[in-house]
Amino acid sequence: MSALRRLATALPNLPARRRLSSAAAASPPTHEPSAASLLDDLLSSPTASASALSLLRDTPSLAAELYSLLAAPSHALTPASLALLLSLPSCHRLPLTSAPVLAALISKLLARPPSSPADAARFLCDSLAAGAPPPDTSAFNTLFAALARAGDLPGITKLFASMRNAAVRPDIVTFGILVNALCKAGRVGDALRMLDGMSGSASDVRPDVIMLNTVVDGLCRSGRVHDAVKFVEERMRSVHRCAPNTVTYNCLADAFCRAGNVGMACELVGKLEKEGVAPNIVTLNTIVGGLCRVGKPGGALEFFREKRTVWPNAKGNRVTYSTLVGALLHANNVGMAMELFHQMADEGHSPDAIMYFTMISGLTQAGRLEDANSMASSMKKAGFQLDAKAYNILIGGFCRKKRLREAHELLGEMKEAGLRPDVYTYNTFLSGLCKAGDFLAVDELLGKMIDDGCGPSVVTFGTLVHGYCKAGKIDEAWKIFRSMDESGIQPNTVIYNTLIDFLCKSRDAGLAIELFDEMSEKRVPANVTTFNAMFKGLRDRNMAEKAFELMDRMREERCTPDYVTIDVLMEWLPVIGETERLKDFMQQRVPKRTTS
Repeated sequence: MSALRRLATALPNLPARRRLSSAAAASPPTHEPSAASLLDDLLSSPTASASALSLLRDTPSLAAELYSLLAAPSHALTPASLALLLSLPSCHRLPLTSAPVLAALISKLLARPPSSPADAARFLCDSLAAGAPPPDTSAFNTLFAALARAGDLPGITKLFASMRNAAVRPDIVTFGILVNALCKAGRVGDALRMLDGMSGSASDVRPDVIMLNTVVDGLCRSGRVHDAVKFVEERMRSVHRCAPNTVTYNCLADAFCRAGNVGMACELVGKLEKEGVAPNIVTLNTIVGGLCRVGKPGGALEFFREKRTVWPNAKGNRVTYSTLVGALLHANNVGMAMELFHQMADEGHSPDAIMYFTMISGLTQAGRLEDANSMASSMKKAGFQLDAKAYNILIGGFCRKKRLREAHELLGEMKEAGLRPDVYTYNTFLSGLCKAGDFLAVDELLGKMIDDGCGPSVVTFGTLVHGYCKAGKIDEAWKIFRSMDESGIQPNTVIYNTLIDFLCKSRDAGLAIELFDEMSEKRVPANVTTFNAMFKGLRDRNMAEKAFELMDRMREERCTPDYVTIDVLMEWLPVIGETERLKDFMQQRVPKRTTS
C-alpha cells in the first residue's frame, strides 16, 4: 500500500486514539487506601464494610497500622471505636502482629473511664485466639489485678487459661493475685490446689510468706481457724520452709478472738514471743479487743498495761484507747474510762468524733451529766460538731433526771447549730414532761412538733398514753389512743398493754377484755405482759372462766408464762378449788429445769 493510502486510512481513527490517549493521561494511577481512611470508613458505618475488612485481611501491614492508630494516645476510645476494636479479633479474626501494641491497647482499655477490665480481658483472650503474639507476664499481671479489684473471678480463670495456652509463664505476682482472689471468693480449696501446683517439680515459682499468709487469712475468714493452724505447722513450715511472721500470728489470734476463744489467742501470742517474732500494734489491739468483746475489760486493761512496757512497737494508739474506754463505760467503770481518755490525750493521741461521742453517751448513761456536758464542750473546742444523735442523748439524760431547763437549753443550742429536732428529740421531751406532770407543756410541745413538720410516731402516742394513764387521766389517754386511727398509725402491743394494765388496776375488766379482743381483730400480738395484766384484772373481779379461756389461748399462741404469771395464778386458783387446772397449765407451759 502506498504511503498516501496508508495515511488516509489512519486519519479517521486519529481523533479517537488521541481522546483515548488524553483520557489515559488525565486518569491518575490507583493507590491503596490509608489506615486512617479505612478507620474513618469503618467508624462511619454501623456495620463494618466487607471490602475494608477484606483489604485488612489481605494486607497485614495495613491491619497493623490500624491497630496502632487505635492504640495512639491521640485517639479517644469512643463507643464506636471500642466496639470496632473488640470486634476485630473476635468477629473478624484480625490478629495483631505486635505484642507492644497489644499491651498498649490493654492499658488503654483499662484506663478508659469507667474502667472495664472485662473488656480488656476479652480483647486479650480473643487476640491470642486469633493468633496475636502474647504480651509479657507483667501485662497479664496488670489485667489480673484489675479483674481481682472488680471481683471478676470467672474472668481471672479464663485469662489464666489463655495465658497458659500462650505459653506465658506466670510469676510470683501472678500466683499471688490468683490466690488472693480465690481466697476472697471463699474458694480456699482452689487456692490450696494452686499452691500444690506451685510446689511441683515443673514449677520454678515458690510461694512467699505474703501468699501463704493470704491462705491463712482465707481459712480464718471461712471459719476454718483450726485448719489454718494446721496449715501453718504442716505446710507453711514443713513443705514451703517458710517461718510464720507477725501477720500470720495476728491473723490466727484475730480469728480465735472472733470465735470467742481468747485463751487460744493469748497462747498464740505467747508462742509468737517465744519464737522471737516481733509483735506490733495490731497484735496488741487484737487481744485487747478480744478480751473486751467477751466482757473482760479489766483483763484487757491489764494486758495493755503489761505489754506496752515490753513491746517496743505496741505502746497503744487511738484504736486501743477507744476500745478500752468503750468497754469500761459499758461496764459502768466510768472513773477508769475517764482516766484512760485523759491518758490518751496526754500521749498525743487526739480523740476523734467517735471517741467523744462514746464518752458523751457513756457518761450520760451513767448519770454524770455535768461530765457529759463538759465532754461536749471539749468536743466543740477540738473542732468537732455535735450531731443530732449526740444532742438527743444529752437531752434524754437531762429529761430522765427531770432537769428540763437544761434540756431546753440544749434544744436551743441544737437549733442554733442548724440541726433540726427529730421525732426522737420530741419524744424524749414529751416523756420528761409527762413524768414531771406538766401536761400544759405537753400540749404546747405537741403543737411545736406539728408546726415543725415532725409527724408523731407510734412511740409518741405510746409516751402520751403512758404519761396520762400514770397521772390517772384515763379519759385523755383514751382520746389519744383513739386518735391514732385518724393519724394512720396502728397501736402496738406496748400501748395496748399500758391501757389494759391501767383498766385492770381500775377494776374495769370489761373494757380491758374488749381491748384484748380488739388486739386479735387487728392482729396485734399479745405477749406475756398482756396476759399477766389480764390475769390480775380477772383475779380481782374473780372472773375465773375468762381466765381459763386466756390460759388456753396462751397455750395455743405458744406464749410462755413467766414467774409473774405463775405467782398470780398460784395465789388465786387454789383458793377457788382449781388446783388441778393450775397443775395441768404449769406442766404444759413451764419449762423444766435441766441438770448438767
